[in-house]
Amino acid sequence: MVESRVRGNTGDQARKITVKLWGKGVVEKNDFGGSEHTQYFFRYAGQFIYSKLDFLNSAFGVIPEELDGYESTADLPAFDLHELNPYFMYYLAIQESFYLKNGSIANGSRKAKRIHAETFLAMPITVPNTEEQNKIVLMLQALDTLITLHQCKCMILRQFYNTFSFIL
Repeated sequence: MVESRVRGNTGDQARKITVKLWGKGVVEKNDFGGSEHTQYFFRYAGQFIYSKLDFLNSAFGVIPEELDGYESTADLPAFDLHELNPYFMYYLAIQESFYLKNGSIANGSRKAKRIHAETFLAMPITVPNTEEQNKIVLMLQALDTLITLHQCKCMILRQFYNTFSFIL
């Protein structure tokens, strides 16, 4: 795993991304303007990314294809992974046992604790071989899809019930 530090634009020119809390992924940041003094870095599809400030809030993700070439500051470091499936790293990182244990070593004041890239890279992780990682990722992605499907069905049933509850 290697931190990606490809210099991009400054804050007034960058196409920005951010990492949502609680493992909800990477999204475009609709932030118009920005400082010409803030350096941004290019991020590429398939990179693992996290928020230094929101490590303890499970702010982890993998850069999706549609955000390839977007940019973030050094507070959202991204990593090129070699022999490590980025989604395997994501599923590992969103485990409470991972981010709470490893987040306890954050630097800074109580309100602005940061997990720096060097600290993140030094965290001990145990991973199976690439083939097994890929199988685990496929299974977990299938479960995520199934959960999303059932959540949608529940929402539709709630709307149906709310719409027709006056008849009952």
